[in-house]
Amino acid sequence: MTATRKPPPPLLRKVLVATDFSPAGARAVERTARLPLAPGAAVTLVHALPGRAPREFVEQARGRAGRTLAVIAHELHASLHAAGSSASVEARLVFGKPAPTLVRQAESAGTDLVVLGRHGRRPVRDLFLGSTAEHVIRYGPSPVLVVHGLVEDAYRRPLVAVDAEETARHAAGFLPALLEPRTSLRLIHAYESPLEYMVFPGLTREERTRYRARFKDSALRELRPLHRHLDALGLRYRQAVEHGSPYSIILKEARQHRADLLALGTQARSGVSRILLGSVATDVVREAGCDVLVVRPPA
Repeated sequence: MTATRKPPPPLLRKVLVATDFSPAGARAVERTARLPLAPGAAVTLVHALPGRAPREFVEQARGRAGRTLAVIAHELHASLHAAGSSASVEARLVFGKPAPTLVRQAESAGTDLVVLGRHGRRPVRDLFLGSTAEHVIRYGPSPVLVVHGLVEDAYRRPLVAVDAEETARHAAGFLPALLEPRTSLRLIHAYESPLEYMVFPGLTREERTRYRARFKDSALRELRPLHRHLDALGLRYRQAVEHGSPYSIILKEARQHRADLLALGTQARSGVSRILLGSVATDVVREAGCDVLVVRPPA
């Protein structure tokens, strides 16, 4: 019997990096320098200037921003080549509101990934309420990597929040594009037992255990197509299935295993997917203490 050839891992060929010259923007640039890019990949470094201002101020800002952006692009290019990458780096100064401008830039370039920095010491609660990152995730054509922590190394402890939906397969399948070869994924799935608080008062401890076990078995069966998909891609992974609130379980798993990257799937163009329950996915992205990759199924 002929062995089935596994498809090659995804490669990042076109990456758009947004910078506003802040520490958060600097972290986005630093993370890009450590991504495993395809040979000859094209990296576009974008800074958006407001379009409405007196002409003399616009001209001054253009000159200063252009010089700063050129320096950052040169440093990024040097970092990539020092790591053995043949990627090119283009500095692009644009005018307009950052969010829709980034979406247009990503669409016109056919970008594989958009990289953004997360502002503030708190997780992205403020960032995800009508902000640049939310807009790019909701309306952009590409997966979005929101960089939060200090950039010290390649990703080593990736965590994927999964369910039985197709979005989880896309997130888990795209994630290796950000990882070194053979990096193992950790999958986390949270399941709940419906009406348990109505039923449990009349059950013994043993009956409760059996009641929950039925729903765990059902969850494991529903995840089998995901496992077959990951096996076909030749990915290494371990899985944890926990009973409880998806929001709490995912964040606890990320903390306990010191995840440096959390991946989530999204639905179409309706914003961050309610892939778990209600607004759980949105809340997880807001509260995660690590970098977050948000992936939408291809059009």
